[in-house]
Amino acid sequence: MSLWGNKANSAIKPAPPKIRIEKIPIVTKSPSALNQKSVAAKTAAIKGSTAASRAPSRSRLSATPPPPTAASRDSTRLRPAKQKKLLRHKSPVHQRIESDSEDDGSSTSFDDFASKRQRRVHRPIDQKRRLRSLMSFSEDRGVFQFIHAADVASGDKKPKAVITTETVTVELQYPSASQRERYDLIFGKEKIDALHEIFDIAKIVAEVYLTPEQAEPFTNPNTGIIRRLDRAKNMLSRDNKNVALQEGFKEAVDTYNSVLKKLVREGSLAKNLDAIHEVPFDMVCCILRQVYDRAVSPQVDLLKQYENGTDNIYGELLSPFISKILGEANLKSDQVFVDLGSGVGNVVLQAALEFGCESWGCEMMENACRLAEAQEKEFAARCRLWGIQTGSVRLEKGDFLENDPIKEVMKRADVILVNNQAFTPQLNRRLIDLFLDLKNGCKIISLRSFVPHDHKITARNRDDPVNVLDVVKGEYFDKSVSWTDVGGEYFVATKDDQRLKDLDTLA
Repeated sequence: MSLWGNKANSAIKPAPPKIRIEKIPIVTKSPSALNQKSVAAKTAAIKGSTAASRAPSRSRLSATPPPPTAASRDSTRLRPAKQKKLLRHKSPVHQRIESDSEDDGSSTSFDDFASKRQRRVHRPIDQKRRLRSLMSFSEDRGVFQFIHAADVASGDKKPKAVITTETVTVELQYPSASQRERYDLIFGKEKIDALHEIFDIAKIVAEVYLTPEQAEPFTNPNTGIIRRLDRAKNMLSRDNKNVALQEGFKEAVDTYNSVLKKLVREGSLAKNLDAIHEVPFDMVCCILRQVYDRAVSPQVDLLKQYENGTDNIYGELLSPFISKILGEANLKSDQVFVDLGSGVGNVVLQAALEFGCESWGCEMMENACRLAEAQEKEFAARCRLWGIQTGSVRLEKGDFLENDPIKEVMKRADVILVNNQAFTPQLNRRLIDLFLDLKNGCKIISLRSFVPHDHKITARNRDDPVNVLDVVKGEYFDKSVSWTDVGGEYFVATKDDQRLKDLDTLA
């Protein structure tokens, strides 16, 4: 086949050679090696994308939807090496960059930190919000209960890959006057990754709580505490049985504790927090991950129990997706958020932490409620450790259609979330009737639309409750929900009584 689509034996002659000659001068030089690599990379990306599109995807709700594993909840737990190929798809909560460098002093995790201060979520800052928890910086530095990392293991099983050498325990100071947390420098899939979690916490403290001058002892590229932690972490990742290396990491943590404690006593952290009005997303995810790893992960098997074909199917919306949709809903600290079918309370806690709002949830599944209660308790303690004041949290147990406190708070809610992907049509219809009591302007976020496609208000269907809902469709991408790796649609319905008034005016 020729360039113009004619057969080889066609009577049409090829274009005169002079045309080709005239076009040659347009290219003054051969493409650079860099451009050739760029073209090759783009070609490979296109091929990869095409292959991915042909690959079979899991159904949105499979017959046995997996519970929220440590990976799906952005856990700090050790992961198999083969999962490194997913790094390019990681959300901000996953962006703990791990160095494979053979140079003990070279690490992309530290190098990335230099520019991290400038990265912020692009949304209007809520100037009304106050971050500092007065209780966290009180002089008595009250001792309170929380789950130490050293005490955490998944389920009742003993860690299979725990090192049998002498355990080195470190205590970590948080950016508040509260007590320290204990970490054991042992390694196993059932244990919290102490090295990475401590390193992440130190980076967040330097980035969020300190001025550039105060952060200098932490961030100095040659002698800084974060560089020391990074070097020790990388060396231990290759020789985790080496007690001397563990002691070296402990010494770096002790130095971090001393410097941070001095800043706490001087009142620098409290003063700095008073000037901040938002919690960066990386910090939100770190705190939520800590809470989940300690309160839910050890008992996550409880969430496998569900009844297929009913409204009681468990699935989670992941942190980046929640941040996106609640941010788009313009949720503020002086507003009210309600999650109908709140599971273990992940979204309720994230809304209270990231947006500082009054946050409610309602769940009827017994096991999920039990884990939600554990999360709520650990969440309050964790935020106190971090010195952060969140919005109030209220978790209700029972049927949200019958729960009186939930029905009352919905009347003043500004944003309502309904993960109705697996709800029966009957339940979705009953929810629509409940929405009639919402205030004008309330936004309802759902995974299935409550308004039929191409629905139009007419005189015949004037009394249909969906007529007061103005719906906009959105799209979520991969790694947004726990039950599938592919993207999908979500819907935002805004309560608007004016739609019916406009119909009456026209009539």
